[in-house]
Amino acid sequence: MSGEPEERVPKRAWNYPARDAHPSDEIFIYAPWCKSCGICVAFCPAGVFTASRSGRPLVTNPDKCIVCGLCEMMCPDMAITVHKERKKAGGEKGEKAPKDGDR
Repeated sequence: MSGEPEERVPKRAWNYPARDAHPSDEIFIYAPWCKSCGICVAFCPAGVFTASRSGRPLVTNPDKCIVCGLCEMMCPDMAITVHKERKKAGGEKGEKAPKDGDR
């Protein structure tokens, strides 16, 4: 050893909850990370979210979700996860839309 203090790399201070921690939620808001900024409410083109009286986002219309991903991308706290799959236009319920490379 050279006598210099060893540099320590800090451990990651957070862990996102596992998928099985919220299996029934297709649109999940991790409340401890959400600061109620309202960005998800403002950017959602389908009107999936509304704000509570305290400003907390609420998933009030999950069936309207078009899985565009704007809420996940725009959330500055990474507090939103969408576990829904896109539906094929005109397809049966649950039928998956093709990925961009599969057309």
